[in-house]
Amino acid sequence: MKLTIIKSLGTILTKFIIIMLMLAQQAYAADKIALRVGYLPILDHLTLLVSHAKDNDSFQHINVKPKLFKSWREMAGALRADVIDAAFILSPLAMDLFNQGVNVKAILLAHRNGSAITVKTGSDITKAQDFQGKIIAIPDRKSTHTALLDQYLRQGNLSLQDVKTKVIAPPNMLKVMQLGRIDAFIVAEPFGAKAQAKNIGKILVLTKDIVKNHVECVVVVNSTLIHAHATAIQEWVNSLIQVGKWIDTDKLENGSKQVANLTAKKYFPHNQQTVTMGLQNPVNRISFSDLNPSIDDFKTILDISLQANIIQDVKLNDFIEQRFYTNHLGNSQD
Repeated sequence: MKLTIIKSLGTILTKFIIIMLMLAQQAYAADKIALRVGYLPILDHLTLLVSHAKDNDSFQHINVKPKLFKSWREMAGALRADVIDAAFILSPLAMDLFNQGVNVKAILLAHRNGSAITVKTGSDITKAQDFQGKIIAIPDRKSTHTALLDQYLRQGNLSLQDVKTKVIAPPNMLKVMQLGRIDAFIVAEPFGAKAQAKNIGKILVLTKDIVKNHVECVVVVNSTLIHAHATAIQEWVNSLIQVGKWIDTDKLENGSKQVANLTAKKYFPHNQQTVTMGLQNPVNRISFSDLNPSIDDFKTILDISLQANIIQDVKLNDFIEQRFYTNHLGNSQD
Protein backbone atom coordinates (compact mmCIF):
# COMPACT_ATOMS: atom_id res chain seq x y z
CA MET A 1 0.00 0.00 0.00
CA LYS A 2 2.78 2.41 0.99
CA LEU A 3 4.69 1.51 -2.20
CA THR A 4 1.62 2.28 -4.32
CA ILE A 5 1.17 5.66 -2.62
CA ILE A 6 4.86 6.48 -3.13
CA LYS A 7 4.64 5.54 -6.82
CA SER A 8 1.50 7.67 -7.22
CA LEU A 9 3.17 10.61 -5.52
CA GLY A 10 6.20 10.14 -7.77
CA THR A 11 4.01 10.17 -10.87
CA ILE A 12 2.18 13.28 -9.69
CA LEU A 13 5.49 15.00 -8.89
CA THR A 14 6.90 14.11 -12.30
CA LYS A 15 3.81 15.49 -14.05
CA PHE A 16 3.98 18.63 -11.90
CA ILE A 17 7.63 19.19 -12.85
CA ILE A 18 6.86 18.68 -16.56
CA ILE A 19 3.95 21.14 -16.38
CA MET A 20 6.11 23.73 -14.58
CA LEU A 21 8.87 23.34 -17.17
CA MET A 22 6.35 23.80 -19.99
CA LEU A 23 4.95 26.91 -18.33
CA ALA A 24 8.47 28.26 -17.83
CA GLN A 25 9.25 27.66 -21.51
CA GLN A 26 6.04 29.41 -22.54
CA ALA A 27 6.83 32.38 -20.29
CA TYR A 28 10.36 32.51 -21.74
CA ALA A 29 9.00 32.42 -25.29
CA ALA A 30 6.45 35.11 -24.46
CA ASP A 31 9.27 37.43 -23.41
CA LYS A 32 10.80 37.23 -26.89
CA ILE A 33 9.40 39.33 -29.72
CA ALA A 34 8.58 37.56 -32.96
CA LEU A 35 10.19 39.14 -36.01
CA ARG A 36 8.84 38.04 -39.40
CA VAL A 37 11.61 38.64 -41.95
CA GLY A 38 11.20 38.44 -45.72
CA TYR A 39 13.93 37.16 -48.02
CA LEU A 40 14.44 35.77 -51.53
CA PRO A 41 16.19 32.53 -52.59
CA ILE A 42 19.47 34.30 -53.29
CA LEU A 43 22.90 34.11 -51.66
CA ASP A 44 22.74 37.83 -50.81
CA HIS A 45 20.54 36.90 -47.85
CA LEU A 46 22.81 34.32 -46.26
CA THR A 47 23.41 36.27 -43.05
CA LEU A 48 19.70 35.97 -42.21
CA LEU A 49 19.72 32.23 -42.87
CA VAL A 50 23.00 31.41 -41.15
CA SER A 51 22.09 33.55 -38.13
CA HIS A 52 18.77 31.73 -37.87
CA ALA A 53 20.42 28.32 -38.12
CA LYS A 54 23.23 29.08 -35.66
CA ASP A 55 21.78 31.54 -33.15
CA ASN A 56 17.98 31.77 -33.16
CA ASP A 57 17.40 29.10 -30.50
CA SER A 58 19.77 30.87 -28.11
CA PHE A 59 18.44 34.42 -28.54
CA GLN A 60 17.18 35.90 -25.28
CA HIS A 61 14.95 38.65 -26.66
CA ILE A 62 13.93 37.80 -30.21
CA ASN A 63 12.50 34.93 -32.24
CA VAL A 64 13.27 35.45 -35.93
CA LYS A 65 10.86 33.89 -38.42
CA PRO A 66 12.26 33.92 -41.97
CA LYS A 67 9.66 34.02 -44.77
CA LEU A 68 10.65 33.11 -48.32
CA PHE A 69 9.33 35.14 -51.28
CA LYS A 70 9.86 34.48 -54.99
CA SER A 71 9.81 38.09 -56.21
CA TRP A 72 10.68 41.56 -54.93
CA ARG A 73 7.21 42.90 -55.72
CA GLU A 74 5.64 40.19 -53.58
CA MET A 75 7.95 41.02 -50.70
CA ALA A 76 7.38 44.77 -51.03
CA GLY A 77 3.62 44.18 -50.90
CA ALA A 78 4.01 42.11 -47.74
CA LEU A 79 6.06 44.87 -46.14
CA ARG A 80 3.44 47.50 -47.02
CA ALA A 81 0.64 45.32 -45.62
CA ASP A 82 2.51 44.51 -42.36
CA VAL A 83 2.51 40.82 -43.26
CA ILE A 84 6.22 40.94 -42.41
CA ASP A 85 8.06 43.17 -39.93
CA ALA A 86 11.42 43.30 -41.66
CA ALA A 87 13.10 42.38 -44.93
CA PHE A 88 16.36 41.78 -46.71
CA ILE A 89 15.62 43.98 -49.70
CA LEU A 90 17.13 45.87 -52.65
CA SER A 91 18.48 49.25 -51.52
CA PRO A 92 16.70 51.40 -54.18
CA LEU A 93 13.42 49.55 -53.61
CA ALA A 94 13.79 50.07 -49.85
CA MET A 95 14.47 53.78 -50.34
CA ASP A 96 11.46 54.06 -52.64
CA LEU A 97 9.19 52.36 -50.09
CA PHE A 98 10.48 54.78 -47.44
CA ASN A 99 9.67 57.71 -49.73
CA GLN A 100 6.15 56.31 -50.14
CA GLY A 101 5.66 56.44 -46.38
CA VAL A 102 6.20 52.77 -45.53
CA ASN A 103 7.24 52.72 -41.87
CA VAL A 104 10.72 51.17 -42.21
CA LYS A 105 14.33 52.10 -41.64
CA ALA A 106 17.59 50.55 -42.83
CA ILE A 107 19.61 49.21 -39.92
CA LEU A 108 22.33 47.17 -41.63
CA LEU A 109 23.66 46.02 -44.98
CA ALA A 110 22.89 42.45 -46.02
CA HIS A 111 26.15 42.18 -48.00
CA ARG A 112 28.29 44.02 -50.53
CA ASN A 113 28.70 43.23 -54.24
CA GLY A 114 27.52 39.78 -55.31
CA SER A 115 25.72 40.02 -58.67
CA ALA A 116 26.72 39.61 -62.32
CA ILE A 117 25.62 40.35 -65.86
CA THR A 118 25.14 37.00 -67.59
CA VAL A 119 24.75 36.68 -71.37
CA LYS A 120 23.33 33.64 -73.12
CA THR A 121 25.73 31.02 -74.41
CA GLY A 122 26.81 31.73 -77.97
CA SER A 123 26.03 35.43 -77.68
CA ASP A 124 28.19 37.94 -79.55
CA ILE A 125 27.96 40.34 -76.60
CA THR A 126 31.47 40.93 -75.22
CA LYS A 127 31.34 44.57 -74.05
CA ALA A 128 28.94 47.35 -73.07
CA GLN A 129 28.53 48.69 -76.66
CA ASP A 130 27.19 45.30 -77.80
CA PHE A 131 24.01 45.67 -75.74
CA GLN A 132 22.41 48.15 -78.15
CA GLY A 133 18.80 47.01 -78.64
CA LYS A 134 19.23 43.81 -76.58
CA ILE A 135 16.68 42.41 -74.12
CA ILE A 136 17.99 42.25 -70.55
CA ALA A 137 16.17 40.75 -67.57
CA ILE A 138 16.27 42.69 -64.30
CA PRO A 139 14.85 41.51 -60.94
CA ASP A 140 12.91 44.72 -60.34
CA ARG A 141 12.63 48.15 -61.94
CA LYS A 142 13.75 49.78 -58.68
CA SER A 143 16.70 47.46 -58.11
CA THR A 144 20.38 48.00 -57.52
CA HIS A 145 20.85 45.86 -60.61
CA THR A 146 18.99 48.35 -62.81
CA ALA A 147 21.21 51.20 -61.60
CA LEU A 148 24.37 49.09 -62.00
CA LEU A 149 23.30 48.00 -65.49
CA ASP A 150 22.87 51.66 -66.44
CA GLN A 151 26.37 52.39 -65.10
CA TYR A 152 27.85 49.55 -67.13
CA LEU A 153 26.06 50.63 -70.32
CA ARG A 154 27.44 54.14 -69.91
CA GLN A 155 30.92 52.66 -70.31
CA GLY A 156 29.87 52.02 -73.92
CA ASN A 157 28.14 55.40 -74.35
CA LEU A 158 24.74 53.73 -73.93
CA SER A 159 22.10 53.89 -71.18
CA LEU A 160 18.90 52.10 -70.18
CA GLN A 161 17.20 53.97 -73.01
CA ASP A 162 19.23 51.96 -75.54
CA VAL A 163 18.16 48.50 -74.33
CA LYS A 164 14.93 46.69 -73.50
CA THR A 165 14.66 45.70 -69.84
CA LYS A 166 12.19 43.09 -68.68
CA VAL A 167 11.34 42.45 -65.00
CA ILE A 168 11.62 38.73 -64.24
CA ALA A 169 11.69 37.09 -60.81
CA PRO A 170 15.22 35.75 -60.12
CA PRO A 171 14.21 32.04 -59.96
CA ASN A 172 12.68 32.30 -63.46
CA MET A 173 15.58 33.95 -65.29
CA LEU A 174 17.40 30.78 -66.33
CA LYS A 175 14.29 29.27 -67.90
CA VAL A 176 13.50 32.47 -69.81
CA MET A 177 17.08 32.64 -71.10
CA GLN A 178 16.94 28.97 -72.09
CA LEU A 179 13.77 29.71 -74.10
CA GLY A 180 15.63 32.45 -75.95
CA ARG A 181 13.40 35.29 -74.78
CA ILE A 182 16.22 37.39 -73.31
CA ASP A 183 19.79 38.12 -74.36
CA ALA A 184 21.14 38.65 -70.86
CA PHE A 185 20.20 39.06 -67.20
CA ILE A 186 21.63 40.83 -64.20
CA VAL A 187 20.79 39.24 -60.87
CA ALA A 188 22.16 37.94 -57.58
CA GLU A 189 23.76 34.53 -57.21
CA PRO A 190 23.45 31.63 -57.52
CA PHE A 191 21.61 32.16 -60.81
CA GLY A 192 24.60 33.36 -62.84
CA ALA A 193 26.67 30.45 -61.55
CA LYS A 194 23.83 28.02 -62.34
CA ALA A 195 23.48 29.38 -65.88
CA GLN A 196 27.19 28.91 -66.41
CA ALA A 197 27.22 25.39 -64.94
CA LYS A 198 24.30 24.35 -67.17
CA ASN A 199 25.89 26.02 -70.22
CA ILE A 200 22.83 28.27 -70.60
CA GLY A 201 24.82 31.45 -70.13
CA LYS A 202 28.23 32.89 -69.35
CA ILE A 203 29.13 35.61 -66.88
CA LEU A 204 30.23 38.78 -68.67
CA VAL A 205 31.01 41.07 -65.75
CA LEU A 206 30.66 41.00 -61.97
CA THR A 207 28.94 44.00 -60.39
CA LYS A 208 31.88 44.47 -58.03
CA ASP A 209 33.82 45.48 -61.14
CA ILE A 210 31.19 48.06 -62.14
CA VAL A 211 31.00 49.87 -58.78
CA LYS A 212 33.61 48.72 -56.27
CA ASN A 213 32.40 47.44 -52.87
CA HIS A 214 28.86 48.57 -53.56
CA VAL A 215 25.77 48.38 -51.36
CA GLU A 216 23.10 46.07 -52.75
CA CYS A 217 20.56 44.47 -50.39
CA VAL A 218 19.90 46.09 -47.02
CA VAL A 219 18.11 45.08 -43.83
CA VAL A 220 15.01 47.14 -43.11
CA VAL A 221 12.83 46.88 -40.00
CA ASN A 222 9.51 48.43 -39.02
CA SER A 223 10.32 51.69 -37.22
CA THR A 224 7.81 51.07 -34.43
CA LEU A 225 9.47 47.75 -33.60
CA ILE A 226 12.90 49.38 -33.66
CA HIS A 227 11.91 51.90 -31.00
CA ALA A 228 9.82 49.50 -28.89
CA HIS A 229 12.27 46.59 -28.90
CA ALA A 230 15.74 48.05 -29.39
CA THR A 231 17.40 45.41 -27.19
CA ALA A 232 15.93 42.59 -29.26
CA ILE A 233 16.93 44.23 -32.56
CA GLN A 234 20.44 44.79 -31.22
CA GLU A 235 20.75 41.11 -30.32
CA TRP A 236 19.78 40.16 -33.87
CA VAL A 237 22.11 42.71 -35.47
CA ASN A 238 25.00 41.45 -33.35
CA SER A 239 24.37 37.95 -34.68
CA LEU A 240 24.09 39.12 -38.31
CA ILE A 241 27.41 40.95 -38.10
CA GLN A 242 29.17 37.99 -36.50
CA VAL A 243 27.85 35.41 -38.95
CA GLY A 244 28.75 37.71 -41.84
CA LYS A 245 32.39 37.42 -40.81
CA TRP A 246 31.95 33.67 -40.28
CA ILE A 247 30.56 33.24 -43.81
CA ASP A 248 33.56 35.04 -45.32
CA THR A 249 35.97 32.97 -43.19
CA ASP A 250 34.23 29.78 -44.30
CA LYS A 251 34.63 30.89 -47.92
CA LEU A 252 38.38 31.20 -47.51
CA GLU A 253 39.10 28.28 -45.18
CA ASN A 254 36.48 25.64 -46.03
CA GLY A 255 35.33 26.37 -49.58
CA SER A 256 31.93 27.55 -48.21
CA LYS A 257 31.05 23.97 -47.28
CA GLN A 258 29.81 24.80 -43.77
CA VAL A 259 27.57 27.60 -45.08
CA ALA A 260 26.16 25.27 -47.73
CA ASN A 261 25.56 22.53 -45.17
CA LEU A 262 23.59 24.92 -42.93
CA THR A 263 21.41 26.45 -45.64
CA ALA A 264 21.08 24.26 -48.75
CA LYS A 265 17.66 22.64 -49.24
CA LYS A 266 16.54 24.08 -45.89
CA TYR A 267 15.97 27.78 -46.51
CA PHE A 268 15.91 27.73 -50.32
CA PRO A 269 15.78 25.07 -53.06
CA HIS A 270 19.48 25.26 -53.99
CA ASN A 271 21.66 22.23 -53.28
CA GLN A 272 25.06 22.38 -51.58
CA GLN A 273 27.00 22.34 -54.85
CA THR A 274 25.06 25.34 -56.15
CA VAL A 275 25.61 27.33 -52.94
CA THR A 276 29.36 26.68 -52.92
CA MET A 277 29.62 27.42 -56.65
CA GLY A 278 27.85 30.76 -56.18
CA LEU A 279 30.18 31.77 -53.36
CA GLN A 280 33.45 30.43 -54.74
CA ASN A 281 33.39 31.53 -58.39
CA PRO A 282 35.38 33.71 -57.62
CA VAL A 283 35.69 33.75 -53.84
CA ASN A 284 35.56 37.58 -53.66
CA ARG A 285 32.43 38.09 -55.77
CA ILE A 286 30.31 38.78 -52.66
CA SER A 287 31.30 40.03 -49.21
CA PHE A 288 29.58 39.81 -45.83
CA SER A 289 32.27 41.21 -43.52
CA ASP A 290 31.53 44.94 -43.77
CA LEU A 291 27.83 45.51 -43.11
CA ASN A 292 28.21 49.13 -42.02
CA PRO A 293 25.18 51.11 -43.29
CA SER A 294 27.24 54.24 -43.94
CA ILE A 295 25.56 57.24 -45.48
CA ASP A 296 28.42 57.72 -47.98
CA ASP A 297 27.99 54.20 -49.38
CA PHE A 298 24.22 54.61 -49.59
CA LYS A 299 24.75 57.92 -51.38
CA THR A 300 26.76 56.14 -54.08
CA ILE A 301 23.83 53.82 -54.82
CA LEU A 302 21.33 56.68 -54.50
CA ASP A 303 23.30 58.77 -57.00
CA ILE A 304 23.44 56.07 -59.69
CA SER A 305 19.77 55.23 -59.05
CA LEU A 306 18.88 58.89 -59.60
CA GLN A 307 21.00 58.94 -62.74
CA ALA A 308 19.16 55.86 -63.99
CA ASN A 309 15.89 57.65 -63.12
CA ILE A 310 14.44 54.72 -61.17
CA ILE A 311 13.73 56.46 -57.83
CA GLN A 312 13.33 59.94 -56.35
CA ASP A 313 15.79 61.59 -53.97
CA VAL A 314 15.81 60.25 -50.39
CA LYS A 315 16.68 61.86 -47.06
CA LEU A 316 19.31 59.32 -46.08
CA ASN A 317 19.73 60.68 -42.55
CA ASP A 318 16.08 59.87 -41.89
CA PHE A 319 16.14 56.52 -43.68
CA ILE A 320 19.25 55.00 -42.09
CA GLU A 321 19.37 53.94 -38.42
CA GLN A 322 23.09 53.47 -37.70
CA ARG A 323 22.98 53.01 -33.94
CA PHE A 324 22.74 49.21 -33.96
CA TYR A 325 25.89 48.85 -36.03
CA THR A 326 27.62 51.51 -33.93
CA ASN A 327 26.55 49.84 -30.68
CA HIS A 328 27.91 46.51 -31.90
CA LEU A 329 31.26 48.16 -32.63
CA GLY A 330 31.29 49.64 -29.12
CA ASN A 331 30.68 46.23 -27.49
CA SER A 332 32.70 44.09 -29.94
CA GLN A 333 35.56 41.99 -28.70
CA ASP A 334 36.85 41.34 -32.25
